This record gives sequence, structure tokens and C-alpha cells, in this order.
Amino acid sequence: MNTSMPADKTSNRTRIIDAAGKLMADKGVKLTTLADIAREAGISRGTLFYYYASKNDLIYDILEKHLSDLTDAIFASLPRRRSSTADLASVLQSALTGLIQDENSGRINLYLLQEAIIDNSDLKDRFAVKYQTWRELIAGQIARAFGISDSRRLQALGTLLLAMIDGLTIQFLLAPQSVNFQEISQQMVSMISAGGEEAGHDGPKPHKP
Repeated sequence: MNTSMPADKTSNRTRIIDAAGKLMADKGVKLTTLADIAREAGISRGTLFYYYASKNDLIYDILEKHLSDLTDAIFASLPRRRSSTADLASVLQSALTGLIQDENSGRINLYLLQEAIIDNSDLKDRFAVKYQTWRELIAGQIARAFGISDSRRLQALGTLLLAMIDGLTIQFLLAPQSVNFQEISQQMVSMISAGGEEAGHDGPKPHKP
């Protein structure tokens, strides 16, 4: 028995989510109405209500897509193996640039976080679960890239790197020219490597010109 969703329904749902995401990135969650979304998606309000009876239902699907896209981006960009500090800095720079320079993604992430923190406990719970997943994902990649095995240190580094991504996103949206991805990446890798040496761990291989 084929239980997959018909292509036209999948297409309509995708159009609705994409239209809503675009509007919310431009106007914020509060100022985006279902009528705006229907107009942007090129469908009737009746069609929109067929898929989403409330804006909250739609916000949850936007959040799931947004967080899934971010998770894929973080996983794809992080280093998989130990390497030189220069190589690690280059990989981190590429990861940060790809994640943070997408202004639409950055804005919608902040709008959804605001909605979750201020008055949507269900959305807050979903963010909390996803952030824990991201921290563990980043910690695992740091362990492989830097040869670190201390679980407490890895947990702290995962939290710090995720906080850095959030903070840089805000700074980039405010003043893009203030964010030097190359220098930030080099300093971050140096700090992690130096911390590993002080703690008695093997850091990444030094770069030889």
C-alpha cells in the first residue's frame, strides 16, 4: 500500500512553508498573517486552511524544516578527522561563512527563537531538543578533529561553539563588515588546540609551511 503524499499536496505544502519562511524572515512571526502567506504562495485562503488550521501549526513545520536544514549544514561543514591547525581553521571558516552569511536563515532563526522564548513553550521545547542535538553533534566532530576524549571538555566546547554561531549571526546581521571569519576561525582553532595541550591531550598536527 502506497502511503506517500500525492505530489500536488507535497508541492502545495512546500510552497506554503517556503512562502511563510520568506515572509517571516522579512517581517517577523507576529506581523506575518495567514492571508499574507496565502497571497505569497499564490493559493487561496481556503487551500491554506486545508493544510494549516492555525499559524502555530505552520510555524511548527517551518521550525522543523529550518532546524533540519541547519543540522544538515552543520554536519556537512564540520571536519571528520584530525588534521593540521591550518586545515581545521580553513574548514571552520568555511562552515561559519556558510551558516552565518545566509541572512534569511539568520533572521528567521532569531524570529523563531524570540517567539519560543517569549510566549510559545512548545516551540521552546522543540528548540531545546534540537540545540542539545547540535551540541552533541559539534562535540563529536571536535573529538574526531582534535583528538579530544574528555567528555566534560567536549560538552563545554560544543556549547561554546554553538553560542559563538548564535552570537556571530546577530553581529553579522547588525554589521557584516565587523565579522572576520578567517581571523575568528584561526583564533578558535588555536584556543582549542592550546587547551588540549594544557590538559595533556594531543592537539591537531602543527602546520608545516
